[in-house]
Amino acid sequence: MAAVAALAAPPAVAAEAPQGSAGQQWALKVDNLYVTVDAGADGDMKLRAKGTTAAGWEKFTLHTDYVSGSGFGASVIFRSEATGRYVTAEDDASGNLLRTRVESTGSWQRFSLVPLTTGEYGLKAHNGKFVAAELGTYPDRGLLRARTDRPASELGAWERFTLEPISAPQSDPTHMPAPSTPAVKAHNVVSWNICANNNTDCPLKYAPPTTMAPKVATALFNALGTRRPDAIFFQEICEKQAKPLELALEDKWPGLDVRFMPTYYKVTGTNILAQKNCSDGTDNADRGAFGIALAVSDSNTWYQGTVLPSPDKPVPDKKEQRPMLCAVVPDEGSAYCNAHFSSGPYINSDGKLVGDDSDPNNLFRPKQAAEMRSQVGNYTAAGYTTYYGGDLNTTSADVNYLDSLYSSGQECGQTDPTKPHTGAPTDGSNKIDYVFGPRGLKYTCRVTDPALSDHRIIEAETS
Repeated sequence: MAAVAALAAPPAVAAEAPQGSAGQQWALKVDNLYVTVDAGADGDMKLRAKGTTAAGWEKFTLHTDYVSGSGFGASVIFRSEATGRYVTAEDDASGNLLRTRVESTGSWQRFSLVPLTTGEYGLKAHNGKFVAAELGTYPDRGLLRARTDRPASELGAWERFTLEPISAPQSDPTHMPAPSTPAVKAHNVVSWNICANNNTDCPLKYAPPTTMAPKVATALFNALGTRRPDAIFFQEICEKQAKPLELALEDKWPGLDVRFMPTYYKVTGTNILAQKNCSDGTDNADRGAFGIALAVSDSNTWYQGTVLPSPDKPVPDKKEQRPMLCAVVPDEGSAYCNAHFSSGPYINSDGKLVGDDSDPNNLFRPKQAAEMRSQVGNYTAAGYTTYYGGDLNTTSADVNYLDSLYSSGQECGQTDPTKPHTGAPTDGSNKIDYVFGPRGLKYTCRVTDPALSDHRIIEAETS
């Protein structure tokens, strides 16, 4: 079943987490108390079990970064939604306190989730010890320290943690507004995999947000000229690049908001999903999670992130849990869905068949297409005209995997709905990026290569 998550706004503080993310939020509970970031005069961003409700200072997102020999998902990293900073288990000199004080990740920010028989977890820190909530008197009451070296089977109530998922109105279908006007026929929708993480073939690899944003915006301005997009689908973008990109795009196209949805990995030994972090590169800069983004009119208030059906392999061959992000714009009568499907099979440098979707007997791209089609149908039933697509990692050789998307829609490369897709390649010699819309319109499909990514920009214009 697809998993849904979205953002709830954290309290306003100086270093708050990126806004507009559809990443799942969590509360951490121990001994019937919520873990809070204690920002008081004596708190110094220490973690303390004292909350009775899960409000802003009790909300966290779960992340995972690459560990040599184990890959992603071997451990989990907690980021405070109130401060935007990562939880660290400090050294012996600091009493092994847990604090949210750093903006980058490494071994001291990683915790192993150790499942316990009750559905709770032990949190094992980098020092090999489990995290405990102190039961002493104030000021130590409830403080979290990585200090317990007993076996997991012997952990007490103060060392057994519950992860409680927190949803937000932006992801709840009951909060989805109805369209306030019918959609016009003329639309311009763009999709571009900007390759902004760590791919060595891409000019934007490891790009700081302030460097990446103007380059991407300028490339789009040059490609579209006087045409203003109604929506832009981005793939392979880092979370903290989203807001600077929004500001750069608004230099020419005011009135846009950029929403973000992370790619996930399943945490080892659990069913918990953690957001894949963008690589730090060589400058140890935090770029937040890795995923997709959607630029839409700033009248948008409701958006929904979905974890698509994805291959689930054991360590060390775990696979990315692929994202989809949809948003509705009531005053346009339009909805938009962007996705990044699983990669197809390929032969690696060791001569092995690899790729997220490399098992021919259990293919996931058709399942991902079906899930996208299902959600598009929900928006259509609600009265919205929906445009959808993204990097679907599917070439003309296996385009039948996308049959469910073609079943009641039209792709911008089709001259009419009965024809197979055509058009210029978007990645090397292959077309793997798509934009679909309703049938019965006249489509113009343009592909532009700004030489800034391993993908080209695909632009769909309807009339």
